[in-house]
Amino acid sequence: MATTTSAARKSRSRTSSNSSPAKIDNDLYLRMFRTLALHRALEDRMVSMYRQGEMLGSVYTGHWHEAIAVGTAAALRQDDFLCPLHRDVGAHLWRGMEPWQVMASFLGKATSPTGGRDGTLHYGRLDLNIYNPPSHIPDNYPVATGGAFAFKYRGEDRVALAYCGDGSTGRGDFHEALNIAAVLELPCIFMVENNQYSYSTPLKLTSKTDFATKAAAYGIPGEKVDGTDVLAVYDATMRAVERARSGAGPSLIEAVTMRMHGHAEHDPADYVPKEMFEDWRQRDPVELFGAKLQDLGVADAEQIAAIKDECRKLCIEARKKSLADPMPDPSNVEVGVYG
Repeated sequence: MATTTSAARKSRSRTSSNSSPAKIDNDLYLRMFRTLALHRALEDRMVSMYRQGEMLGSVYTGHWHEAIAVGTAAALRQDDFLCPLHRDVGAHLWRGMEPWQVMASFLGKATSPTGGRDGTLHYGRLDLNIYNPPSHIPDNYPVATGGAFAFKYRGEDRVALAYCGDGSTGRGDFHEALNIAAVLELPCIFMVENNQYSYSTPLKLTSKTDFATKAAAYGIPGEKVDGTDVLAVYDATMRAVERARSGAGPSLIEAVTMRMHGHAEHDPADYVPKEMFEDWRQRDPVELFGAKLQDLGVADAEQIAAIKDECRKLCIEARKKSLADPMPDPSNVEVGVYG
């Protein structure tokens, strides 16, 4: 009888379906829901601001990505290193960034995390261990790999987590980051947000197989999860974090969702079949988790509605503050930038 080697076992991919928690943590689940709702409310408000001409540039949203951003961030410690995408606002919010700071970034205000000195999407806070997302994706993958290398070299009990979209997996830095992390067994987690389209190119034209399966080529675990189920994302990330902290090396997670707006708000996404939107509209991660909390007895319908209303009001106030905040002072334009 043939035996299965440990290398072969660890390279297999697995698929996770909707989660059924064995132990319910009311405080954690309520915080997750509030962050999901705040992510949605914040981006809904920014879409309105964009359509009213209040934004400096375009707006990129993460509608239906909320469960991915929140589920991953919730599985990490505050000292772990996050390398998010422009669709992962919930990860920023979970770490402690304020909604008005996100808006201030899109408005180029002096009060934004970058002081208005970088592109409107390029905001992060190193004090919260959040790397500034770059426009060229997945440049954050090698950055996370470098961070994980530093943690291992210094003997620190920390992990790094980077996100990219399905289209980014075709770039060389995706391969290089995974290959180096696997060979050196670095404490790194790679999240692929499969939202069906790379700008206007459908998934069927960019990859012959799913992305979790590709982990086998690097000799690391791959797991495919429902990206609209925050608990499924959280559980998969927890498994990857435990593996990384134990010294067993990196993991790849593929979270399947849908990009419910265009690539950005200037894109009408008329290349997406209407029935595809209609199908995914029934799988709203905010509504799904709200219903789950009621099924679990964590919250009732009135509490769910109150949380959503609180988040909506918070984002109305965030808009007022960010619009009133000052623009950068041109006299010190060369301060705090690379020459």
